[in-house]
Amino acid sequence: MSQPSNRPPLGVFPPPVTIPPLSAPHNHTIIFLHGRGSNARKFHGPLLAAPAAAASSSAAASLRAALPHARFVFPTAPLMRAAKYRRCVIHQWYEGTGDWEPESRGEMRPGVEHLRGVLRDEVARVGGEARRVVLAGISQGCAMALTSLLLWEGDALGAVVGMCGYMPLASSLMAVFDEDDGKQHPDGEGDGIVFGSGTDSDDIFEKDSVQDARSPLERAINELREEVEIEPVQSTQPFPFLSTPVFMGHGTEDKKVEYQHGQHAAKLLERMGISVDFHTYPGLGHWYAPEMLGHVVEFLNRNLDMS
Repeated sequence: MSQPSNRPPLGVFPPPVTIPPLSAPHNHTIIFLHGRGSNARKFHGPLLAAPAAAASSSAAASLRAALPHARFVFPTAPLMRAAKYRRCVIHQWYEGTGDWEPESRGEMRPGVEHLRGVLRDEVARVGGEARRVVLAGISQGCAMALTSLLLWEGDALGAVVGMCGYMPLASSLMAVFDEDDGKQHPDGEGDGIVFGSGTDSDDIFEKDSVQDARSPLERAINELREEVEIEPVQSTQPFPFLSTPVFMGHGTEDKKVEYQHGQHAAKLLERMGISVDFHTYPGLGHWYAPEMLGHVVEFLNRNLDMS
């Protein structure tokens, strides 16, 4: 008789790993998302124990010691059958990666909705102050963190941290802004409207007026929401993510998520109006390093005073 498996069912989110602050009081919470194929149990220990090199000191405390008043929360992605790996079962936040694999991207809604719940719980733990909550991720976890930031509907989060990651739909979303630039500065004469297309002219103007009623940012966010299968935004109020600073770090020798994809994600976020602090690490592959973690600590202390 076969032994029962301890593996959770496919598609189920296991309980997160939670690490209390080293020192009272609990001022902030950092929610950190692992990469594809990993899980919170394997990921959290080495990360928290890793040295975070400070630029102002030769000594390097561990990441946890450098942020003593932070509670760390490590969710685990559900088990799914990954098309990229011949449908083997692995932990992943959604199916697929980025624009370089457009044929395998989907099932993002469960992850976004799960993280919304985690965010709401942690905001409640810090007295309802969303500014005291940080969302972070590595690799595909970075992609899910950035997506969740752009789709977050609560008060603005304190910060987002992405390491060796990317932004899903980056090229498509950037094209929305490029298209708008083309309309504002069309080549040639006129307003860029082509007549004689075989379509009723009233319909052309009607479609243009509806499209122009939304800003490029609104159109881009609605395209992302459509991809995630979430209802489009109806409100014209400012998006909360516009006041959330983002840190991104990427190694030049990353073979799994090439450096250019991290750069492209940062440029897209800046185009959206987000403040992005992008750091390049020559010679670093697809992982973090003491210098990167040191820069993360400096970024968080500068923006949130987490010391």
